[in-house]
Amino acid sequence: MANVTLRGVRKSFGGMEIIHGVDLDIADNELTVFVGPSGCGKSTLLRLIAGLEDITSGEMTIDGVRVNDLPPKERGISMVFQSYALYPHMSVYDNMAFGLKLANGSKDAIDAKVREAARILQIENLLARKPRELSGGQRQRVAIGRAIVREPKVFLFDEPLSNLDAALRVQMRIELAKLKEDLSATMVYVTHDQVEAMTLANKIVVLRAGHVEQVGSPLELYHHPCNLFVAGFIGSPKMNFLETVASDIGRDTATVALPGGGTMTVPARTAGMAPGAKVTLGVRPEHLVAGEQGDAAMDGRIFVVERLGGETYCHVRVDGGQSVVIRTDGDSPVNPGEQVRIGIPAANCHLFDRDGIALARVERHPLADLEMPRHATG
Repeated sequence: MANVTLRGVRKSFGGMEIIHGVDLDIADNELTVFVGPSGCGKSTLLRLIAGLEDITSGEMTIDGVRVNDLPPKERGISMVFQSYALYPHMSVYDNMAFGLKLANGSKDAIDAKVREAARILQIENLLARKPRELSGGQRQRVAIGRAIVREPKVFLFDEPLSNLDAALRVQMRIELAKLKEDLSATMVYVTHDQVEAMTLANKIVVLRAGHVEQVGSPLELYHHPCNLFVAGFIGSPKMNFLETVASDIGRDTATVALPGGGTMTVPARTAGMAPGAKVTLGVRPEHLVAGEQGDAAMDGRIFVVERLGGETYCHVRVDGGQSVVIRTDGDSPVNPGEQVRIGIPAANCHLFDRDGIALARVERHPLADLEMPRHATG
């Protein structure tokens, strides 16, 4: 397989710049996920790698070869699209073999590659069927099989699961993770679903408005987001944010006001901060606890309860009108309208300045530099 390197890559349509000077290294045998909201430029960036769009400026290499001016067929890539893009009049076998036939491969070599890909994807019994006779998940396997038979240097996936229902998406995530291990492949994967990103990726690239906000392992981004945007995008439910002020500045701490009149001291890079500075306190739902536990507490009233079986999410309106989400046990006997005391552990808090830049100096999570396990969960 191959490394992919982008240096100062820009893309403009007319006078509008869509991709703003991206620098990125995608390592051999790495599954890198581009994630971000609609319109952030993730699919455009993938199309630049594929050669389906021309680079306005900058340089891109695949396996050490400059590919700026190479057509897609000469880049050593295969792309799997959201829409499957199967030929409806062809059998599964012929759909998977089509590209190899165009390349004048031998009949025996084509047959061996198609059948091996079908074995890997467990679709050997579907080779004689037409696409209309397949489910959505089966069609996506065929599209992936068509990519596998070409033995590319880099696999590109453009939101391949977005047309599937929830159960199939979970199943296909597991199969894609296993496929990555079976093929020892370099893969670039685009999605707007941060759960897909967290469960599949070795490396996540968070994009916003054509800019790279942060690059890192899933747990690094989860535990150490560099700004408010990443903190709010990575994690489901997203991180809780409380608008507040820093009432006291220490050498490596800041004391912030809490709803209801309390205060809490949190680790923070405080250089240049002054008392009274506007800040945002962030804490994830699983770190808030109902009760007095924690370094500080605030009061609120539950207004929505989401019971998911194994866990319950309580939406709580705290004093001052802001709201937070608490994750509790699945059997937690809570109901809308109840008053609740919320404990906050300072070590799990994040602090962001008025521009949304992370200030919190939280102890590094022991798993933050590890790859995610090669399986996906619901």
